[in-house]
Amino acid sequence: MKRRGFGCILLAALLLGAVSSGVQAAEPQRFAVVHLERVFREYRRSRIAEDAIKQQAEIYRLYMVKQGGLLARLRKEAEEARLQAGNPVLTQQERTRLGAEAVFKAKEVAAKEAELQLYVSERARTMREIELKKREEIMIDIRLEIDRRATAEGFDFVLDSSGRTMNEQPAVLRFPASCDLTEAVIRELNRAMTEEKKPAAAEPAK
Repeated sequence: MKRRGFGCILLAALLLGAVSSGVQAAEPQRFAVVHLERVFREYRRSRIAEDAIKQQAEIYRLYMVKQGGLLARLRKEAEEARLQAGNPVLTQQERTRLGAEAVFKAKEVAAKEAELQLYVSERARTMREIELKKREEIMIDIRLEIDRRATAEGFDFVLDSSGRTMNEQPAVLRFPASCDLTEAVIRELNRAMTEEKKPAAAEPAK
């Protein structure tokens, strides 16, 4: 009985030791944060993309100004023809001609209005597509750098510290500065972009 009791105690001690070793061996999960909004804003590629989008929007705006002036002229011509068509001083034949011209001008106005409405709708859709494409391209760069740095520094999870809750409060309330990868990510993204722009070194003459 005594030997059996000692064996049970020994087995229990071994099991407890194994469990303790397992708990000690399991490393805690490490968390980092990145202020994603700031990274996106301060990444130079974002600024370049924004400038390109603004330039495209300005081209569209100038076209609309020009077409708007043309539409205003057509409306004025249509109104003048309509008024002249009812002028009693003119002959019936002249009033009939001007009436037909007024109808034609009114159709031109309607066609131009429809054309501009379609243009605005298509350009708005195109601009949204361009913005989404540029944003996705930039976010791919950012996510790759975040993943690279988190892996290098041993972080298992990365949270977006720019996120907000439904009541407009920060989603991440507190974190140590050592876990904030924001500055490092911005610095590396812009450094890599500068490296891309450097001209390749000329090969020595053979």
